[in-house]
Amino acid sequence: MPSDTLPSIDHITSAKRLLNVERAYEIMDKYGLDGLVATTPVNIYYLSSHGGIMQWMGRPFSTFAFFPRNPAAPPAIILSAVMLYHLDYRPTWMPTVQAYTMPLKGEGGAVLLNGHGQPVANPKTSFWPVGDGEKSERDKMQLALFAAYEGKTSATPLAALVKAIQDGGAANGTIGFDDPRIAPWLREQGVPNIKGVDALNVFKEIRMVKTENEIDLLREAAQKNEVALDYAIEHIEPGFALEDIELAHARKWGELGGRGKWMIANVDGLNSGVVSKGDFMKLDSVGVYKGYHGDVGRTVMVGDPPDSLVKRIEADTKCSRVVYDAVRPGMKFSEASKMFHDLMQQEGVPNGYGGPHNVGLEHTDQPFPTGAEPPGTFDQDFFFEDGTVYTLDMPYSEIGWGTTHVEDMIVVRKDGYEALSSMDTRLRVRPT
Repeated sequence: MPSDTLPSIDHITSAKRLLNVERAYEIMDKYGLDGLVATTPVNIYYLSSHGGIMQWMGRPFSTFAFFPRNPAAPPAIILSAVMLYHLDYRPTWMPTVQAYTMPLKGEGGAVLLNGHGQPVANPKTSFWPVGDGEKSERDKMQLALFAAYEGKTSATPLAALVKAIQDGGAANGTIGFDDPRIAPWLREQGVPNIKGVDALNVFKEIRMVKTENEIDLLREAAQKNEVALDYAIEHIEPGFALEDIELAHARKWGELGGRGKWMIANVDGLNSGVVSKGDFMKLDSVGVYKGYHGDVGRTVMVGDPPDSLVKRIEADTKCSRVVYDAVRPGMKFSEASKMFHDLMQQEGVPNGYGGPHNVGLEHTDQPFPTGAEPPGTFDQDFFFEDGTVYTLDMPYSEIGWGTTHVEDMIVVRKDGYEALSSMDTRLRVRPT
C-alpha cells in the first residue's frame, strides 16, 4: 500500500506528561546523573506516560524508558514492534520510540551479527500477513505504525536501549537505574563506559512532588475510592463478613473504571469473622485509577456508639484540620506528626497518632529504606513541598477497646491546601 494513503501517527506521542521534568532535573543534579532508565512498570509509566502491556505481563526487561539530563537530548521509550499498536490508545509524550523486533537468522538458524559483533535486527516490524482485501481504518493505522519503523528497529530490547542512550548523549555518563542489573548488561552491549547507580529511591524522590496532570488523576482516584468506600459501608450489617466489605469495595471500583487494591476492615485489630451488633471498625481503603492511588479511611459503628468513640473521631477530625491548615512547603513530616499528637493530648485523647505519607503511583510514594543502606544514612524525615500529595494517616488500635481510622488525601499548596477527598470524617453509624 502506498505510504501516502496511510493515516498520520502523530497522536502516539500526544499523551499528557506525568513526569515532573524540573523536579527530575533537580534531583538528577543532586546525584550527578546524566540520565534515568526505568525498568519497573510504575517508573516506565511515570517517565513515559505509556501504560504498556508487556511490562504488566510478567515479562521484565521487555520495555524501558530513558530520560536524559540534557534538555536538548531526546527522551525515548523502548518497546517491542509487535506492541506498537498499543501506542494508538495508550500514547506516550516521549518524542522517540525505539522499537525492536528480534535477531535476524541465517542458514542453520544462526543469529546474524554485524561488524561489531552485535545481532542484526529482523527488518520486518510485524510478522502478521497482509491480505489483499479492503483495509479498514484500523487496518490502515496498524500498517502506518509498522511502516513508520520498518527497517529502523533494533534486534533486542537492550540494543534499542543502547541506541536511546547513545542518541541521548549519555553513553559515557552516569545513569540511574531502578534495577541496577541493567548497567552491566548494557556495558556488554556496546556502551562500556556507562557508570550505573542504584536509583530506586531517586525515582521515588522525584515522584514526591506531583505535576498538575498527576494531581488531576489523584483527585479522580480519591473521589472514586471514596464512592467505593461509601458503597461498601452501606452494605455493613450484623452477620456481614469482614472480607465481603473488601469485595464490595472492589466491585464498585470495577464499575468506576478502576480497581480496588485493598480494604482493611479491622474489628478489634483483626480482619477475620463477621460483623456483630456493637462492633466498631477501621476501614482503610485504597484503589487505583489510571495508575494513581486513592487512599481514604473512615470509622464505622454498628449500633449506638460509646462516648469514647465519638470523642476520638471528633478529636481526629478537629486536630487533623488544624494540621492541614498549618502545613506549608518547607515543613517537616515529623513536625506535622508531633503537632497532631500534641493537639490530641490537649483534647484529652491519649495516644493520638497521625503520620503523613506521600500518595501517588504507589500508596507510599516516597523513598523507603531497602536495608542495604549503612546504618544512620537514610533520613525518613521528609519535607512538604508545593505539589506534595499526602494523607495524614490516623489509625488507632487499643486492645480491649477497639480500632478506628480517619484519613483523607491532601495537596500542599504554597498558601494552604486542597482536599482531594471529601474530608467527611464523621463517624458512620450503621443500624442493627
